Amino acid sequence: MKTNGHSGSKRAVIIALIGNFLIFVIKLIVAFITTSSAMLAEAIHSFADCLNQVFLLIGDVRSKRPATERHSFGFSREVFFWSLLVAVLLFFVGALFSVYEGIHKLMNPEELKEIYWIFIVLVISIAIEGKTFHYAFKEFRKKSSKPLLKAIEESTDTNLLVILLEDFAALTGLTIVMATTVISIFFPVFDAIGSILVGLLLVGISYKMAIEIKRFIVGESIPREKRTLIKHILHEYPLVEHINRVRTMVVGNDRYMVIISVDIDDEATGYYTEDILEEIKQRIMHEIPEVKEVYVDIQDYSRSTV
Repeated sequence: MKTNGHSGSKRAVIIALIGNFLIFVIKLIVAFITTSSAMLAEAIHSFADCLNQVFLLIGDVRSKRPATERHSFGFSREVFFWSLLVAVLLFFVGALFSVYEGIHKLMNPEELKEIYWIFIVLVISIAIEGKTFHYAFKEFRKKSSKPLLKAIEESTDTNLLVILLEDFAALTGLTIVMATTVISIFFPVFDAIGSILVGLLLVGISYKMAIEIKRFIVGESIPREKRTLIKHILHEYPLVEHINRVRTMVVGNDRYMVIISVDIDDEATGYYTEDILEEIKQRIMHEIPEVKEVYVDIQDYSRSTV
């Protein structure tokens, strides 16, 4: 059965939560067995990721609440608040703890024990993280085939965006720990260095995540090509004599609001005008599925501003 993008996004969050919880338990056990600070940092990173996915699910549920008198546009933007908490949590719990643990181990070096366990858990973790990353990446690519960085910058699905960045950080962090653990067999100090490098990686990812979420909170406009499409649709109707303004704003995961100001034919009847404007609204929402709300304001051309 074919699912929409939103359900695919939620499924990606649930899959990531299950995978990260399993990885957290495995990493934590092995960290205590081997006394590896890099592995402990990775365990804390996975625990932070679990909390992150819980936050995303909470945000998804709360954003679907119906509109109220005090919140007449609904709660769809609340998902951005919970996504921002994910970035903050990743920074303070994942990144800072990893850096602290690495510095602590540098000052109090300790030889690794039963190091083979580290490699076993790393292989298992890479397999699980790779699976969750593959699913998130596949869902992400269903929405955009543009170059990856461009697609990330234009994406408005915070769930998929956060999961994609988290899983990328996890896979990269595991690779770093794998490399530094091999080196630490000969130079034990690299176990601590590995923890610090993972922390610095998470600092970068959490910063990128926060910057992307900021543009949603501020209220980013719809991409230029879709604004152009809206104007093309309006120009197809003789009723519309002039387009005064087209303003758009992201108001939720894959959800835009469009406010249009137009000057119409003064001789058009009321019923005819209502029918045409309703047709315009439906066409816009049909051709640009992300647009969920369209408002049209009719003005005299002489009183309008561009």
